Amino acid sequence: MGIQNRDGIIVWLYNTKYLRVLRRYGYVHYISKRMKYALLYCDREQTKKTLNQLLKLKFVKAVDVSHMQEVRTTYEKGKTRAEERDERLMSEQVR
Repeated sequence: MGIQNRDGIIVWLYNTKYLRVLRRYGYVHYISKRMKYALLYCDREQTKKTLNQLLKLKFVKAVDVSHMQEVRTTYEKGKTRAEERDERLMSEQVR
């Protein structure tokens, strides 16, 4: 069993009364009742279908797709020379 490719969907709500309905469309990860939004995860193959279904619901104000999968999380370089120099100077000042 491998890792499933999932997309995060932010669902902006008019009312948090119908949060149970969102469970039909994927895994509800987080709910903010004060800001009236929910973070939902669904399979990548079903994202477009789920977005269209969510937009048809009366209690949904807007739907956004998370861009987390587009953000690079691996970094090639370490610290720059200036950062290393600043760290040395700071450590010398502490002594």
